[in-house]
Amino acid sequence: MMRYHPLSIVFRLFNLVKNSLFIAIILFILKKNSEFWLVEYGRYAFLLAILWQIGYIIIAWFVETYEWKDRTFQLHKGVFVKHTSTIPFSRIQNVTRKTTLFHKVFRLTSLTFETAMDGEDDAIHFEVLSKKQASSLINLVKPGESKISDKVNEDIEVIEEAEEEDDETEQKQVHKSNRTIHFTPRRRDLWKASYTSLSFLAILPFVLGGYDYLQPFLPKTNEVEGLFQGLLANAWVFVGVILLTVVVAIVFGMVRTFIRYGKYEISSNDSHIYIDRGVLNESYFSIEKRKVQGLEINQTWIKRIFGLAEVKLISTANPNQDDDSVNVNSLYPFLPIEKAYQLIEELLPSYQLSKELERLPRKSLWLKLFRPSWLWILASIGLWYFKPNIFQIDQAWWIVSIALLSLIVVHRILDYMHTRYAVSADQVQWWHGGLTSRMFVTKRKNVIEMSYSQTRLQRYFQVASVTTINRSVPAHIEQIKDIPLDSALAIKDWYTKRREEVRLM
Repeated sequence: MMRYHPLSIVFRLFNLVKNSLFIAIILFILKKNSEFWLVEYGRYAFLLAILWQIGYIIIAWFVETYEWKDRTFQLHKGVFVKHTSTIPFSRIQNVTRKTTLFHKVFRLTSLTFETAMDGEDDAIHFEVLSKKQASSLINLVKPGESKISDKVNEDIEVIEEAEEEDDETEQKQVHKSNRTIHFTPRRRDLWKASYTSLSFLAILPFVLGGYDYLQPFLPKTNEVEGLFQGLLANAWVFVGVILLTVVVAIVFGMVRTFIRYGKYEISSNDSHIYIDRGVLNESYFSIEKRKVQGLEINQTWIKRIFGLAEVKLISTANPNQDDDSVNVNSLYPFLPIEKAYQLIEELLPSYQLSKELERLPRKSLWLKLFRPSWLWILASIGLWYFKPNIFQIDQAWWIVSIALLSLIVVHRILDYMHTRYAVSADQVQWWHGGLTSRMFVTKRKNVIEMSYSQTRLQRYFQVASVTTINRSVPAHIEQIKDIPLDSALAIKDWYTKRREEVRLM
């Protein structure tokens, strides 16, 4: 039986304070003089909840343990209601290692093993570990390790409060010696990432929050209007203020982009793909190549302008991530499109991406245009009924209705232009999407279900929709619409040959 790291208590208390700070500010600072009964009783309930959580965190550390035997993790959880989770090493799909600022202060890290299971215990979390412990656990679950050496046991049982910097660097170099590095972002890539991710707009919440905080100390409204009119009268001062604001926003976006993507590295060996990233908050992600269920290439409209794309690895696990983090199973989100194709072929040689794809026939375009849009119909009915006065225009409702209809038509035309598909011996690949486009590619053996369907309108135009389902959490569903019926039937026949591949596996 192994207990979790003692600093897990500090880490959980830190998260408790961080998550409760906003409510505490409202109850005890902003509403400190309020006599409303809900606020008064809310303070007592908040304090009781905090004390309960603190007690639970401390007691949980003493009673919650974990162990492994016969290549299986056993997690013993619960304070009042005990339950044990048994997770075989073979169910582990991805490994994610994160080092936040908290972990860096104590020279520690965190580790998560994502599995193909769906539910409360779908992942194994180690919130706080020494770096040596994390490396030992990663080596422990590697395929082919049938016996745990005494050295691994010793590494996991001994909690090291500090590690020598030289030893750590040497271990890192040895750890990466058998990898091939495929991509690290250059300064030009970081510039493109800053613009296409619109990172400079992230300064707006800070500006608005600062304005609300400083508003009681700012001049009155009429004085501000006089100052603004003075700036407009002096063109050079006004231009200077605008330029200064733009420069500050760009610098802020560049710093934010560098912190998130400055140390980004995509590497691989014969069996695994590795992604290392982060300057302040570091993360490490690894996945076995044979467990990749498929690939996605996503392009937003602004990425298409710069010729960039994001590649995602689809697996049966559902990677856990913070709200402000980069998707851990994503390759660099701002890859040049040609580099994205090259990188896929280097990391996964079994995937051969075709650039010559079949396009939809012209009748598919007419079908997309004739298909009724319930969004536009319901929105137009609402606009006609309420007749909102927009920008002091009495008949603005029909202008908004026409603008919405135009946007829908443009989206459908772009969807027709972007939709392309190809089926090879054991692989299916297609692009689709309107203002944003997405390419999906997977192997036939990874598709657990495929179907085709026809609506009455599609039957008239002799086209159909094809849907594929890949094993993931949740299930990964892809659909391509309005392809010729002959092609849909050919894809159906192509999928029936999967039985031969599954039988051989």
